[in-house]
Amino acid sequence: MATTFNCTVDTHPMAAEMQSVSNHVKGTTAAVVTMQGAVIAAENNSANKVCKNVNRGFLTLMRSQISQKIANKQSRVEALVMQLGQQKRQLLGIKTNMEREYGRIAERYLRIFTSINKELETRIRQVDQPVFELVNKHMATSSNRMNALTAWVPTSQAEGLCKSQQILVSNMKRNAQVALDQSTDFLTQIGEQRAITNQVLISNPNGNEDKTYLIPALICESVSDAAGITRTDIAVPTELSKNHASIINNALREEGENLPWQQQQPARQVSEELSRLVESSQISPRVKDMILKMHSSAIVKTL
Repeated sequence: MATTFNCTVDTHPMAAEMQSVSNHVKGTTAAVVTMQGAVIAAENNSANKVCKNVNRGFLTLMRSQISQKIANKQSRVEALVMQLGQQKRQLLGIKTNMEREYGRIAERYLRIFTSINKELETRIRQVDQPVFELVNKHMATSSNRMNALTAWVPTSQAEGLCKSQQILVSNMKRNAQVALDQSTDFLTQIGEQRAITNQVLISNPNGNEDKTYLIPALICESVSDAAGITRTDIAVPTELSKNHASIINNALREEGENLPWQQQQPARQVSEELSRLVESSQISPRVKDMILKMHSSAIVKTL
């Protein structure tokens, strides 16, 4: 048969121990939570510190690299600036030389073309000398004469009118006297030239009597090339006949080598006249100097 035993077990100590364990568990939980918070805070601090250090290092590295690149580029730029400055100075020097050379060439060509223009003007004036004399001399003289002889209406008082008319009449008389004097001189010169011409001309060209006449002739000896071959030219008056000119030419060529030539200085009158003609001409200074130099170095021989 079954037996039932009833016993009473006191659970208070166990409950008390369980309460104590629960308190310790709660303390452990609080400690774990606190430790976990501290670990998380420490990890955050460590992570922040690592990030800051990494950022600082990266920033320092980038700054260093940028500084190196800036220094490299700056040195390159300074070198290029110095090179550009040197090239600028060289180009300015070339420009100055080119301007100086251009000015020199322009001045030389201007002088050449100026001399050519003057020479051409002189040649044209020599070709058309009568036309230039008519325009520059006679026309100006006629215009001045017309202006000088032009009358005007006196607008002065009655007591000054008589004096003005007397002045005009005196001027006209003086001009008339000058014209008469010039006409007299012209007619006198014509008479003298006519008398000299009558003395020189042959009075009876068809006569049979023998007469002696003095006929001028010009003998010019020149060297035409570098070989030193001389050339003799003889010029006689054009009024002679061809027969007489040929006889004189042949006689002078035959007797030319036996003529007593003597070297002497050119006559002073000839040198002065040549200098005056050269100075009054409108040729270029270079041609003038060459003419005077050739005249001073020329060897003159006379009979």
